[in-house]
Amino acid sequence: MNTYIFLYPETSFFEVTLAAYFMKTKGSVYIVAEEQHQVICTNEGIKIQKDRDLSQMQAESVDVFLICGGEISNIQNKELLFEVINKCIEDQKIVGGICAGRMLIADAVGDLQYPEKTCVLDNIVLSPGNEYVDFALEVGKAAHIFADEADYQETVDYFKYFKYIGN
Repeated sequence: MNTYIFLYPETSFFEVTLAAYFMKTKGSVYIVAEEQHQVICTNEGIKIQKDRDLSQMQAESVDVFLICGGEISNIQNKELLFEVINKCIEDQKIVGGICAGRMLIADAVGDLQYPEKTCVLDNIVLSPGNEYVDFALEVGKAAHIFADEADYQETVDYFKYFKYIGN
């Protein structure tokens, strides 16, 4: 399973780190950015090197496409980003947007309405920034990464409710 995470200058990477961690358990995670950005400086002050240019991303290789929030005015080619979002949705890929990322997805789709809480609309997962745990859980659930309901519940208990079930 291939997960692609779109980053841009002043993006809020913390919003997708847990989702990346979950998705890495079942495949590869790639950082995607616009061509002019080889290294992205996040809101957290972390510098992240991209794996792929957005223009070179092939929708057929994508299983999950995630967009985090941040300073979206720093995105130079929203038209290309919107094309990628719509192609992934059309191809029934899982598309997730958190914080400003959900606004980008709504803008790309055109008539997408979303509530203020984390929600799943077909193959689209949308979440406010403060619900990054719920976002990661819903992305994982949509991607069928959990072995069964007990595995999912154990993950919820650990990451959302801080219940340690150890030996």
